[in-house]
Amino acid sequence: MNTRTRTDSRRGRRERREVERDARRSRLRVLLSRADRGVLTPEESALLRGDVEAEMAECDTHRRIAGGQQAAAMRLHRRIEAAEQCVAETEAERDQYAAEAEALRPYAIEEGRR
Repeated sequence: MNTRTRTDSRRGRRERREVERDARRSRLRVLLSRADRGVLTPEESALLRGDVEAEMAECDTHRRIAGGQQAAAMRLHRRIEAAEQCVAETEAERDQYAAEAEALRPYAIEEGRR
């Protein structure tokens, strides 16, 4: 039996990241409002820097992932187009051979009578 905890599962990791991101964004809002008023302490400045850098790193990671997904989607799109072209060519050959076979039918019937 699988005894993984929720944080080991993909869903659990995603939920944990969302909670961390929400907490970080809440801190950012508080720290930015304090910065607007000019009352940040040195510890808060360091916290602000850490949270902003974490947001930037996460954003960069997601941007790279999205780029990879777009590239994969384009490759699949090209494969689908090639497959559709192949199907169209195969159908055209089928129709051509069917027409040739139909044209030969009278000769086959004549041969069958002999």
